[in-house]
Amino acid sequence: MSTYDEVYANTGTDLEFYLPDIQAFDRRLLITEWIIFSSKVYRSGSVGTIDELFRDNITLGSAQSSLSNLQSNDTDGQWFYDSTNDVVYLRSDNTPVTHHTIEGGRSFSDLKTLALQKSAEFIRSYINKPIHKRLGVGIQGSTSRDYDDIIIKSNALLACASIVRPYDQERADYLDSLAYNLEEKNGYLDLIKSGEISLWHDKSSRQNQGIVRRVSVNSNTTANISDLRGLATDDDFIKVIITNGGTLTRGSANSSVKYSVFVGDDTGLQVKEVVSDEPISGAYQQLAHGLEIRFSYGVLTTNDTWEIECSGMIPESGSPVKTYTIERR
Repeated sequence: MSTYDEVYANTGTDLEFYLPDIQAFDRRLLITEWIIFSSKVYRSGSVGTIDELFRDNITLGSAQSSLSNLQSNDTDGQWFYDSTNDVVYLRSDNTPVTHHTIEGGRSFSDLKTLALQKSAEFIRSYINKPIHKRLGVGIQGSTSRDYDDIIIKSNALLACASIVRPYDQERADYLDSLAYNLEEKNGYLDLIKSGEISLWHDKSSRQNQGIVRRVSVNSNTTANISDLRGLATDDDFIKVIITNGGTLTRGSANSSVKYSVFVGDDTGLQVKEVVSDEPISGAYQQLAHGLEIRFSYGVLTTNDTWEIECSGMIPESGSPVKTYTIERR
């Protein structure tokens, strides 16, 4: 069967970030009860599921497809697991009981993947809201990941908790509580549900006031967009570009350093010019969609470009719902 659902964290660095000793929980079991089955082939029963077999801490590779294949292969270290009878067979030139340490168990790689899949499914059910992938030019955050860091973090924490739980329930409970807490409601996922933490695609009060991103700014530029004022009346990605560079200095009038503003229309984003070659004063000046812009003093270079994301929608997050107790006397 196939699925379109994805996991958010990876099985390597993400899990290791929250569980540095994760390899200690690989669930390998020591196999000590070996008896001779045939010439140089030994067997051990009641060992549990064996996806991987290790000899002296080195993997023995893929299992043979059948016991007959194992018996016909005289290469030392070949093995086969009979899942029907729960018996593992090993071809060994030396007696495994006295000459080697043999361990077996589930594939740890598969186990970590399964833990991430289960926890990702839990996240989708628990927060009960869309989790969109961050794809496209200028969409990803500073970590260059496909999902919000808070979602990646929660996925990794929950997966680590499930891996640790058979060995250390207290530690597993602690890892779970960082992601969600049914009593305190202060886990990462709880804060997403309550609206205190927003996902990248949520409409928040930040978008109502405008989010400034530097798109292309010259290394010699020392000034910047220092502030926005007002509340946005529409959803857009506004483009601000310096059309003529120079130096803004306090106490000196400016007529040469200029900016233009472009907004979207029915044909595309940032295609309609609404402010054209406006001299920068250092005070609040016209931007678009009910917002005003202010530049700081310093050097601005021709073609310095910023993007301002704005939204006129009521915030979905960033304004958490609070509960108060009212008593009547």
